[in-house]
Amino acid sequence: MCRFCACELSKEQLSKQCAYKKDNLDHEVSWSKNSNFVDYHPSTMLQPKNTGLPVIINGKHLQSTDSRIFCPMYWSLIPPWYKGDLNDWNALTHNARVENLKESKIYSASLSEGKRCVVVMEGFFEYKKSGSQPAGVYYLQSLENHLLKAAGLFNTIKRENGETLYSCTVITTESESNVKQVHHRSPLLLHQDADVETWLDFQSVSSADAVSKIKANKQIDLQFHRTSKMGSKEPATAKKVLASKGLMSNWLKTGTNKGVKRKAEN
Repeated sequence: MCRFCACELSKEQLSKQCAYKKDNLDHEVSWSKNSNFVDYHPSTMLQPKNTGLPVIINGKHLQSTDSRIFCPMYWSLIPPWYKGDLNDWNALTHNARVENLKESKIYSASLSEGKRCVVVMEGFFEYKKSGSQPAGVYYLQSLENHLLKAAGLFNTIKRENGETLYSCTVITTESESNVKQVHHRSPLLLHQDADVETWLDFQSVSSADAVSKIKANKQIDLQFHRTSKMGSKEPATAKKVLASKGLMSNWLKTGTNKGVKRKAEN
């Protein structure tokens, strides 16, 4: 799964580090200037419903000529059929199982409409209860300290004040690499730029083909270590790890620090 993630890079740094080639030229990924409900701010503690994620979408979704564009998004997908208050949306939709996308009443519309996105992060946090590795909070990142790019879905809702709410979910899959030592689910990572291009190209690549291709991607190992608490990248001593369990235990029970949540999709 992916409950919390970290990205301390500025918008300018992300634009440069997510540059891509097109027509043999390097292109930085610009940021959307559209009015949005949330914005991205660098943090080691990006969490569902509280922060905006740095998300890349195909520029055509914003009537842009750019192939890729950053659009900050609310982390918890709000489906098109939900008409209630945002604060009353209680389903856990920050993660979506790749196995259930087509059948899900929450995610199927975004999938069929080609609302595919890429969530960018430096790393993510998981809480491990037991197993081959000691229990505690773990921080996972690329072996080469590169940015991680996870496949996602998004939706848009027009709010009463005229702003457009862009909301997203991170797609997860069964862990097959060394990540399964920490958790049995992990974000579905896109390791090659060609994978990013395929996932974002909703006009040329059908939803069925896109899902099939990303599911076929071989997962690679990540580096990970225990930390003292969620939001801290620093390796922890055993004493600090024990002190961090209270916050995460409460989150696991409620889904947030504000109230009890309904059954999750993931």
